[in-house]
Amino acid sequence: MNCGLDASCISPTTGAAPDTFGAAIQFFAATQCLLADAPIPDDIVEDGSTYDFIIVGGGSAGSVLANRLSEVEKWKILLIEAGSSPPIESAIPAMATDIYGTNYDWQYFTQYNGVTNEANINNSVFWPRAKMLGGSSNINAMIYFRGNSLDYKTWYDAGNKHWSPSVVKECFKKAENLQDQSLVKNPFLRKFYGSKGPLIINTFNSTYRDVTQKILQSWDEIGFKTVDDLNSHNVMGSGIYRATAFNGRRGSTDHIYLSPARSRDNLHVITNAFVTKVLINETTLESSGVEVERDGKRFNVFASSEVILSAGAINTPQILMLSGIGPKEHLESKNIRCLVDLPAVGKYLQDHLIIPVTIYGNGPDERSEAEESFGTIQYIYNQTGPLAQSSISDVTAFYSRQRWANVPEFQNHLQIYGKNSSKLQTYLETVTRYKKIVVDSVVAQNRNNSLYLFLFNLLHPKSMGTITLNTSDPRDYPLIYANYFNDTRDLKATVDGIKMLTKIVKTKYFKSINGFLGRMSWPECNNFALDSDDYWRCICINMVVTIYHPIGTARMGVDSNTAVVNSELKVYFVKKMRVIDASVMMSQISGNINGPVIMIAERGANLIKREYGLEQPNDRCN
Repeated sequence: MNCGLDASCISPTTGAAPDTFGAAIQFFAATQCLLADAPIPDDIVEDGSTYDFIIVGGGSAGSVLANRLSEVEKWKILLIEAGSSPPIESAIPAMATDIYGTNYDWQYFTQYNGVTNEANINNSVFWPRAKMLGGSSNINAMIYFRGNSLDYKTWYDAGNKHWSPSVVKECFKKAENLQDQSLVKNPFLRKFYGSKGPLIINTFNSTYRDVTQKILQSWDEIGFKTVDDLNSHNVMGSGIYRATAFNGRRGSTDHIYLSPARSRDNLHVITNAFVTKVLINETTLESSGVEVERDGKRFNVFASSEVILSAGAINTPQILMLSGIGPKEHLESKNIRCLVDLPAVGKYLQDHLIIPVTIYGNGPDERSEAEESFGTIQYIYNQTGPLAQSSISDVTAFYSRQRWANVPEFQNHLQIYGKNSSKLQTYLETVTRYKKIVVDSVVAQNRNNSLYLFLFNLLHPKSMGTITLNTSDPRDYPLIYANYFNDTRDLKATVDGIKMLTKIVKTKYFKSINGFLGRMSWPECNNFALDSDDYWRCICINMVVTIYHPIGTARMGVDSNTAVVNSELKVYFVKKMRVIDASVMMSQISGNINGPVIMIAERGANLIKREYGLEQPNDRCN
């Protein structure tokens, strides 16, 4: 692409990258438009403007909806995003965590419950959520999983008739564009994926491929059998995961769904616009539009057909409650008039938790400064090398305590830090945000040993948290109660799953590098024998963090006492209003949730089109 020196190619930056690197990236972006889409000016939206559909939130789901609904030329669509266009770092796969804690991140934290997270700074877990077009698809690890088909059978069997596993599968395929050549060349696996959607499915060219192959062999040795494609094997076993990335850049929903649709005359997009509430007629209980705050001023825009909330599992319940929809007693305690008493708003919060498992060994070595510098040049030149892949290793494992289980209970991710890594301390201090005693103990063992940081994930927690209002002021952050291990069954399952993983130190590869399980120091845990049940229970309670998969706070279901939306994603008792995002998920899925959120948006768009008689006859996602 010949872009010359057009300044319109220059995207904003977080300022997180080193000055020299940032300057180099900006220069090459300006001259070649390689890394990020040129920011598109906002459309002009005046007070009192009317649209057919208003979408609140331009994130992972909202960007999909904006594209799919604006395919109907007679519909006028408005997408409202609280953040801005993505910064240049978001396009670079390895720089996702550099965006954490910046203005492009909501920077949420959980509330201390008096029990868990004593080892975290302020006894709180950091929940980064992207505040930009494309949402958290700009800061995630780009890991693509559909989940297990039985996850969606659970939804369907609960009475959500529009979400059968067969229909869900077709909605995934509608989104997908398989480009991983190892799968494309396999006639069986090729048929499993879609090939005509916007969402490119590929793999990373891992820097540590020789090492990760040995990890796969090690998982295989302890019973986590290696498979050629985890999605087609219902996410059971271990293997290389597929990723939403291509040509060395991230495939965010802003880039692949929203940007191509911005040229449509019937789609308007405004950023840095904060929706304070949905406008609802108190007599008819019909939504008519939204109140928006922008540049210190408030104005109203109206929707003749529907208002759709796609603000995510934290912001969606907050907006619902600020609009008078939610638990009556809670709303009245904040001096908000309750228009619709829906007890489930903000309830049933579930998240995939992470417990770090530190295993050390003699290799691999950390990349030198010269190698790091070369990696930067390599990325600028042809978008390959370490910067072109996720900071999380591209292998993962799914397993269960029952050998012949149909659904996995656990997932392992992996991060590899060479000896005396310059990045490890930063990760522990700024991402997991552990207190100094924990950080020092992990870093000290890394000085002379490479670290294999296994991130243990409990896939189907029983514990549920809540999102509640702090005040009636829309700018005040809601209160997040994650309630990790609130159900003691989760603690038992997590300890069991971790002890299945730690057997990996006895495998051929880890024996060859003198591998050993390291102790994470915390006063309450230090007297327990390493790898004992008591040790892991202590570590779990004090060090549990998130893998950023909150769901369920406006979940779908057949009973308005325990659900917020019905199977068509319509808000109970409110006309012309839906929720389409991760908050509608009634239970956790087996794996990372970005793919399922995109699927939900594809399905939601089709449900809307079908209601208005505009579904496509050959669209199997109908």
